[in-house]
Amino acid sequence: MARDTRTRMIHGAALMIGTRGVGAMSLRDLAKEAGVPLGSTYHHFPGGRQQLVEEAVRTIGAAVTRRIEVGRERGPVAALDAFGDEWRNQLEATDFLSGCPVFAVATADDEALRDVATEVLESWQTTLAAVLADAGVDPGRTSRLAMFIVAAIEGAIALCQAEKSIGPLRDTMEEIHHLVDAAVGSR
Repeated sequence: MARDTRTRMIHGAALMIGTRGVGAMSLRDLAKEAGVPLGSTYHHFPGGRQQLVEEAVRTIGAAVTRRIEVGRERGPVAALDAFGDEWRNQLEATDFLSGCPVFAVATADDEALRDVATEVLESWQTTLAAVLADAGVDPGRTSRLAMFIVAAIEGAIALCQAEKSIGPLRDTMEEIHHLVDAAVGSR
């Protein structure tokens, strides 16, 4: 049960961060929303809020990377779709209230947490660059194209939240498909 409580807290923190931002996430609110005693937060996260936020960012980062890797086995389009679908699911499940917690932390005031989020964003770029390289994209372009994909999807997530519509992400994914198809075709 302890693992279940801890996991609920990590995922609850990620959801709160994606919805409210890291600055507005409180352990008291998290305990209430996750349905766990406040003391559980200090039991599972002796480093307090800082540790919980860091673990939430790393956990979400690893989950997204796994989705990309699973998609990678089916080719670059499937890997890209896995990345986009992660956020489509999040947006739709929260009625567009919660976006990417990693990006929320990457733009927060806490430098140590920003560094963790930056590591996660860079790991997504590295994974996507490897997917693109596997597909035959010019090695000189893979890192830039992977960075562009992450930036475009993160921007699309924000537009989806603003518009309360999945349209920006859908359209961004379609354009990314065209861009990747052209990059693969130009080898």
